[in-house]
Amino acid sequence: MGEFSGRAAIVTGAASGIGKATAERLAEQGARVVAADVDEDGLAWVRGNDAFVARAGDVTSVAFNADLVETCSRAFGRLDALVLNAGIAPTGLLQDADLASFDRVMEVNVRGVVLGLQAALPLLRSSGTGAVVITASISGLGGDPGMWAYNTSKGAVVNLVRAACLDLARDGIRVNGVCPGPIRTGLTEPVGRETPELMDEMLRSVPLQRIGEPSEVAELIAFLASPRASFITGVLVPVDGGIGANAGNFRPAGGPTSGAEGQ
Repeated sequence: MGEFSGRAAIVTGAASGIGKATAERLAEQGARVVAADVDEDGLAWVRGNDAFVARAGDVTSVAFNADLVETCSRAFGRLDALVLNAGIAPTGLLQDADLASFDRVMEVNVRGVVLGLQAALPLLRSSGTGAVVITASISGLGGDPGMWAYNTSKGAVVNLVRAACLDLARDGIRVNGVCPGPIRTGLTEPVGRETPELMDEMLRSVPLQRIGEPSEVAELIAFLASPRASFITGVLVPVDGGIGANAGNFRPAGGPTSGAEGQ
């Protein structure tokens, strides 16, 4: 019996990467999970497992967020953990700004989180110990060249975690955020294949000299959503291999380890 036995969760962005790893980890610990993603085919891994219900749709939709909560209530009778992980990461220079792309990243990365929170609040309140974990990014704690729109959206998410924590504490709902650095997901894997020199540059910024795994972020999310973190709220925890510890004046000592991309 795991620590999430008898508990239920919603995880967005669950078709792959951090979301999939988190949904799997929560289920391993006994949770029943509504796994949501815009990629219906990507949710095929859920089929045939009674611990999961898959729902495909767009997190920027009020109706879809309401459907996720209704599905969780109908299938499991409760909601204890809400993991708002869905996100997109367009690239491009500010001077070449495509405002349609900017609007979309803000809709998914910020509006989608707000809508998810609003829809889930009644059911989270009724659990008595509701926990929310939002995937921010170290890109919300600092800037990246060529990622101004993503930086803007994740900076908003960082402060949304803090503000939501203050507003929801009176209801006993905890709100925390995780700030991943370079993680092996569908966003980073194409970089390694198509521009290996950029991956090498990224690795030179990571003191641990490797890319993180989705499971390593999932472990932190599961902890923050669990009763073990019952007095933790309003925090943003980097999972970045030490990037945030560097002042940035010099690269960390060493270089990419042999075979780092395949670890």
